[in-house]
Amino acid sequence: MIITFVRTMIVYIAALFTIRCMGKTGLSSTDPFQITIMLLIAELAAMPVSSPEISLLNGLAAIFMILFLYALSGFLSCKSEIFKKFINGRPSILIDDGAINFREMKRSNVTLTDLMEMLRIQDCPSVADVAYAYLETNGEFSLILKPEKKPVTREDLRLSSEKEYMPCIIISDGHIYRKNMERIGLNEKKLKKEISSLSLGTVQDIFLCFSTEHRSLYFYPKSDSSHIDPVISLPFGSEDNKKADNNDTGAAENGK
Repeated sequence: MIITFVRTMIVYIAALFTIRCMGKTGLSSTDPFQITIMLLIAELAAMPVSSPEISLLNGLAAIFMILFLYALSGFLSCKSEIFKKFINGRPSILIDDGAINFREMKRSNVTLTDLMEMLRIQDCPSVADVAYAYLETNGEFSLILKPEKKPVTREDLRLSSEKEYMPCIIISDGHIYRKNMERIGLNEKKLKKEISSLSLGTVQDIFLCFSTEHRSLYFYPKSDSSHIDPVISLPFGSEDNKKADNNDTGAAENGK
C-alpha cells in the first residue's frame, strides 16, 4: 500500500511537471498532435501505478521522452513550414468570398447542418452575411463578415475615444495586487486614500476591488450578508479626482 502511494505521488509530480513544461498553448490547444501527446502521457503515467511489476524509472523516462519530443517538434515547427503543416495540418476554408466550398466541407467531414450550427454559435445565423469561414486546425470555427454586415465602430462614426485600460483585480480578500496597480497607474497611497474617503476601513476590510477599463474602482467590502453591493469610486485621473487632490495639496500647504 505504501509503495503504491509513493509511486503514485512520484508519477503525479512527473506528469504535472511535464504538462506545465508544455506551456499554456499545449494545454489550451486541441489539435490532433496535442491530443496524441496528452493521451500518451496519461497512458504512460497510469502504467507504473496500476502495474507494480513495471519499473517506475522506465515509466518516468518515457514521460520525459514525450516532453523532449514535444519540445523538439515545437522547435522544428518554427523552423520548417512543411513540418508544421505535417504536424498541425492547415485551416479549411469552408466559405470563400461568400461561396460555400462543398469540396472542402466534404474533405473536413463537415455537413451543412454542422456549418449552420457553427454560424449560430458565432451569432451569425445567415450564410449570406459571411465573407469567409475557417475550420481551424484545433477544430474551432472562425469567420469574417462581409463589410456591410460588420458592426459599426467609433472609427466608422469618426467619434473620439479615450484610452482604455485592462480591467483587473486590485484587492482580493485583503491582498493587494501591486503589479495590477502599476499596470493602470495606481499606487498604494492613492488606493488607501480612496478606501478611507469612502469610509470602507482598511485594505484588510475589502473582499474585492477591481478596476474597469476607465479606471473606476469597484469596492466590495467584507460582510456577513449573502449579497454585497459594490461601492463605486470616480475614475482616478478624472477631473473631479484631480480637483480633490489639488484641494488636499492646498490644504496641506496652508497648514504648513
